Amino acid sequence: MRSIDEVKWAISATIIFFLIYSVAASEPKEEWNKTFGSPYGDGAWSLQKTHDGGYIITGFTSSKGQGSDLWLVKINSSGQKEWDRIIGGSQEDVGYCAKQTSDYGYVTAGTTRSFGMGSEYIWLVKNDANGTRKWDKTFGGYVSSSGDGAWEIDETRDKGYIIVGYTRSSGAGAKDLWLIKTDSNGKEEWRRTFGGLKDDVGMSVLQAADDGYLIAGRTASYGAGKDDIWLIKTNSTGREEWNRTFGGAEDDVGLQIAQAKNGYAIAGRTESEGPDKMAFLIKTDLSGKKLWEKVYGKDSTAICLQQTADGGFILAGHIETKDAGRDAWLVKTDASGIEQWDMRLGGLGQDMATSVAQSDDGGYIVAGITNSYGAGAEDAWLIKVRLENTTSNNSTTTSENVTENLASGNNSNGNPTSKGDVTSKSNVTPKRIQSMQIKDLFNSHP
Repeated sequence: MRSIDEVKWAISATIIFFLIYSVAASEPKEEWNKTFGSPYGDGAWSLQKTHDGGYIITGFTSSKGQGSDLWLVKINSSGQKEWDRIIGGSQEDVGYCAKQTSDYGYVTAGTTRSFGMGSEYIWLVKNDANGTRKWDKTFGGYVSSSGDGAWEIDETRDKGYIIVGYTRSSGAGAKDLWLIKTDSNGKEEWRRTFGGLKDDVGMSVLQAADDGYLIAGRTASYGAGKDDIWLIKTNSTGREEWNRTFGGAEDDVGLQIAQAKNGYAIAGRTESEGPDKMAFLIKTDLSGKKLWEKVYGKDSTAICLQQTADGGFILAGHIETKDAGRDAWLVKTDASGIEQWDMRLGGLGQDMATSVAQSDDGGYIVAGITNSYGAGAEDAWLIKVRLENTTSNNSTTTSENVTENLASGNNSNGNPTSKGDVTSKSNVTPKRIQSMQIKDLFNSHP
């Protein structure tokens, strides 16, 4: 008769086998993709899941034909647009991050050149559950702003908001990391700058279990290289408790931080791992000590990071090759950062993924910017990826490609099929090939 330990070992081995088998037997497949836009330039910078199972997207639209406006789009779980709101003035305005709030409304952080007395201000916009604007606030230099911007926002436990970005109006250097705390009505409670004599930028923020804040970004003032990954921990009033830098002799930047088991995970891009730019994933403990680091791809960047239901991670960004150009890119890892699969998405133009969220069915919704498909010079892009059991003989693939014209609200089936596989680039003919106007993540905002 088997001992209890032998039985436990057999059960554990069986569970591990089925977990490994289920991952190995799952292959990502594109279920549908949609574009939203006008004949001009449009894009999506952020996507977040909402309480009703849908998603809120923010970015920019040039549908008015002058400058760009902050764009807020609510979609359902199938990617159908429920409503959108265009907010802005005569200059350049953009939303970089939108979150659903505890009152079921939405808060968006971005930048504006239309409002305020300077060249660029941080812009905070609050909308109710139906998208109606309730209020908006700007943050910048007290007299004038020489260039201030926000990259991410989150609702805090006291129903206020925490904003991270950069400032040229105050601080010690040419560009300093900026952390701003507001109440629930957007009234500023405090602001903190971090940095030295060179450029330092905050890209991502989350609230810690002790009500302090974790910030990820880049610093040229400290560390070992030109730009280093920067991790800062503050207390609940924004006072620094510790900071860590990671990187080598070249440019390295942290673009997203996420909560992980017993610590934090940071994703971004490194140029210090050899001749190629590579996406990275770093796991730290709760005190910021690096536990491990993994790199992925070649000429790649991870812009967005989310922890998945299985304890692993999904990274979204872009990857480039000489022959294929720039494509949107997904990488799925286990909890130790070991790659399980990656997927390229795109046409013959320039495409990138900017945000990703896990859907209720275990697949993924990806937002980004494309000039391979759509109605304009570039369009907001939404892709649904499902995980298909490769051992099933009954699976079917349905790919829906819809262009939604912002001006008319009409749908057409005019999109070519995007690649949507994990092996090779499609030979589809895109609607056009143009230069994509995407800001450099190292040298300009964000």
